[in-house]
Amino acid sequence: MVVHVAVDRPENAGLLHYLGPGRGLQHLPLGESPEGADRLHLGTHPLVVARLWDVLNVALPTDGRCLIYGSPALVEPGSGVVLAAAIGTQYVLRLRPAERELALAAGARVTHTFRTSGGRLDLAATLGSDWTFGTDDPREPEWLAAMAGSLA
Repeated sequence: MVVHVAVDRPENAGLLHYLGPGRGLQHLPLGESPEGADRLHLGTHPLVVARLWDVLNVALPTDGRCLIYGSPALVEPGSGVVLAAAIGTQYVLRLRPAERELALAAGARVTHTFRTSGGRLDLAATLGSDWTFGTDDPREPEWLAAMAGSLA
């Protein structure tokens, strides 16, 4: 099953550019089903895939697992808004302002310097102000479900 990813929603623009054309991967499918995907060869750590698809997805009212330009992601299917995505050994979450503040107070970051490339990713500048890096906080499933509920 292909998941609808809204390419026309402005809140998706930064992430879609970063994952696809920004990395030269626009030739890969958008919203492809995760069924049969080899979790060891998705360009991200298998534990990140498990966090997204096995832990965070379970909290959503509807299965939102998909591949966006080959990267594991979660999408709110009704709106097509991307809720979470894998980025290398990290994952990012779209959170409502209240939950984002809780995440930041608990140590979540909005910037990351990649050790292998030395590149720096500023989520606000690249993806939008509602993104934060995930930290395996046990409240993340609840926070993501709240975000999905606000979009449905």
